[in-house]
Amino acid sequence: MTTDITASYDPLLRRIHWATAVLFIAAMLIGLYCGLQPAGTSPRRELLELHKSLGVTLFFLAILRLIVRAATTAPPEPGSFSPLVRIAARLNHWALYAILFVMPVTGYMFSSAGGYSLRYFWTFSWPRLFADNKAVAEAGELAHGALAYVVYAVVTLHIAATLWHVVVKKDETLAWMWPRASRRPS
Repeated sequence: MTTDITASYDPLLRRIHWATAVLFIAAMLIGLYCGLQPAGTSPRRELLELHKSLGVTLFFLAILRLIVRAATTAPPEPGSFSPLVRIAARLNHWALYAILFVMPVTGYMFSSAGGYSLRYFWTFSWPRLFADNKAVAEAGELAHGALAYVVYAVVTLHIAATLWHVVVKKDETLAWMWPRASRRPS
């Protein structure tokens, strides 16, 4: 069975996917860089403000993404996908969704309970639901830091799988999510 080259995800879902990918990678790289810098220094402080703002934006994009995904139809998986590939793809996608929710929540816990800034792109501050709670701050920091390694692994697997589909399998998997409105058969 061949892949239906006319099938793809909803255009809005594709836009959300690529916006999420760009913002997610930016937040990930900023977080990695800031983790290597001494606490309280510049530009670490300013970059952490950006990192947190991107995280909150990603959280709300993830909510929007789930709403759009629930309201639209996904293209059928090609019959050429083995059961192992299908399972691996589903697990990776669910892990990515979980990360889009858990990382901002744990970052918020850490910042809110630890007394750190909660400004959104230098405009307004989010409310502190866990003000001055050392246990919540430590749990948020520990979870956020430990899950960063899960993020690196899951994102690497997702990109590697995409490259495998494009370079090795030469199938239409990437085209399902590619931002262009239409594709032509090769």
